[in-house]
Amino acid sequence: MMASILRTAFENVIVHISNVDDVRKLVDSLEKQNEPVDHSIRVLEKKAEDAEVTLRTDIRILINECRHLQSKMTCR
Repeated sequence: MMASILRTAFENVIVHISNVDDVRKLVDSLEKQNEPVDHSIRVLEKKAEDAEVTLRTDIRILINECRHLQSKMTCR
């Protein structure tokens, strides 16, 4: 089974984020919903609005990597 864009993005950025456990919980929760990556990005954007600054930055890093991977997939 191929890893989701969300999971791959998380694995790619894990070394750049501070709140690994919090972001991992978000990714796990979103993966269980089995929604398209665009939906996951919207949920992450909403979570970032209320998060403290470090977690907000970590979420932005994850969102940016999701978008990067998404664009790579559509360019093929």
